[in-house]
Formats: sequence, C-alpha cells, structure tokens
Amino acid sequence: MSIAPLPGPQGLYSVSVMPSFLLDSARVGWQGAYFTDILGAPEGIVDHGHERYCLQRSLHREARRTLGRRAWQEMPVGFSVWRPGDEQRFHWRTGGRSQFLFIAPDRAATVLGHDRPLAGLGHETPSHSPVLELIFDALLADLAQGSPAGSLVGDSLIAALVAHLSAPAVRRSNGLSAQARDRAIDCIEARFAEPLSLQELADAAGLGIRHFSRAFRTATGRSPHQYLLHRRVEQAKVLIRQGLPLAEVAVQCGFSDQSQLTRTFARHVGATPGRFRSLAR
Repeated sequence: MSIAPLPGPQGLYSVSVMPSFLLDSARVGWQGAYFTDILGAPEGIVDHGHERYCLQRSLHREARRTLGRRAWQEMPVGFSVWRPGDEQRFHWRTGGRSQFLFIAPDRAATVLGHDRPLAGLGHETPSHSPVLELIFDALLADLAQGSPAGSLVGDSLIAALVAHLSAPAVRRSNGLSAQARDRAIDCIEARFAEPLSLQELADAAGLGIRHFSRAFRTATGRSPHQYLLHRRVEQAKVLIRQGLPLAEVAVQCGFSDQSQLTRTFARHVGATPGRFRSLAR
C-alpha cells in the first residue's frame, strides 16, 4: 500500500489514504507550528515517527489496532499528545474529523526558556482538556476569520498551550517595565501594516514569549494581537476620513484584502467602513 505525505513544513506524517483538508495555517505562517483541520478517510494506515510535538483533537470515536496485531482498541473523543520520537504505527477504521497542531521542539524551547519535554497528556488514551478545547477553538476561529492580526493570535495561543503543557512550571515574570512596554508599542507603531510576529515583539521588550504576552496585557489592558488590531483600525479610520478607496485602506493598514478590513472594522467600531465614511462626512 502506497503512503502519501501530508502537506506542511517538511512533510508532517504519512497516511495510506489522504483526508479532506478543511482548514490549515499555511497562509498565516506561525513560527514553528502548523495546524490542520481534516476529515479522515473511513479506513487507512498511518506509519510515522514524529519529529515534532503533535497535538491531536479527535472529534469522533475511532477504532485502532497496532500494525502486526489483531486486537482493535476503541479510542474515545479527546486530546492526544505525541512527542518527538513517538511512533504512530496503526490501522484505523471509522475515521472522522480531527484537528492536528504540530509544534517544533525548538519552538517549545524558545517559549519556555528550556528544552525539557512537554508533559501533561499522553497518546495512549485521548483525554479531555477544557484549556486545550478553548485554545483549539480560538485557533480555528482566527483562521476562519482570515487571521486579521497576522500570526500574532496563533503565536500567542500556541505559547499559552506550550506553557500549559510544560512541567515543571517556569517561574513567573515580574512584569513589563515602562521602557519594555514602550519598546514593544514602538515596534507595533512602526510596523503595524506589516506581518509582525510575537517573537519580534517579545524581543523588542527583552522578554521571553511566554512572559511577554501576559505582561503586555497587564501593562496595556490588551493582548499584543488586540493592540495591533486596534492600531490598524484606528489608522483605517484616518484614511477613510481622508477619502481613500477601501481597497487601498486595507493595504495600508495591513489587512489582506477589503473584505478582511470590513469584517474587522465592523467588529471593532460597530459600523462598516462605508457606513463610517458616511457618518464622518
């Protein structure tokens, strides 16, 4: 039976029957991470040794048996965590919808400030996790909206996920100094119309990613991605009042297109850009 590689950075794993891909993070380009939402085939084989962390959320009950064995095991709905070096070698049936988040080990080490392996869950029996449910739902929502803040939402959520699964706990940060806050804000002011990663903002503040996100929210009242979107919307107001075409406003404010500008603007302002322009006259 031929094995086809799934898309993603350097190929993610191998399956005998390609799934249907519903959504993925390829366009956004998260740092060291890749997400995909799939509808799996009714039956097939996976044979793969992991090089990355793989978090799988199964939204269906699935039967599996290890390759070379006869006994089938019923796998419930829930989360599984596969670590670098773990092997997936099994035959599945009654496939359905699943979501996968792949995280490079060096990305996890950057977030945590150490290279100890993530703990928290295992792959033997899927587990329920309210925190992971919320994070996966938020990743899906951001991707479905076209990621109007670029990679910042995904990078922030993945940092939170890594921190949640890490053990032992890392000492808390003492917060964000006024100087560090201003450096991060200056970075946003200078580059709000460009792709801007959480790592770049954390570097500007002189903090690790995990501590930066929490400290920035405490210092400003907004998460980094909320602050970036607020800045983009405020600049859009200025350009709309000046009479620029909405497609040009979208480009100058860092939105992927006019429709993304319209959705984000309406959510933040309570009126579409066109309506705002009419009221501003």
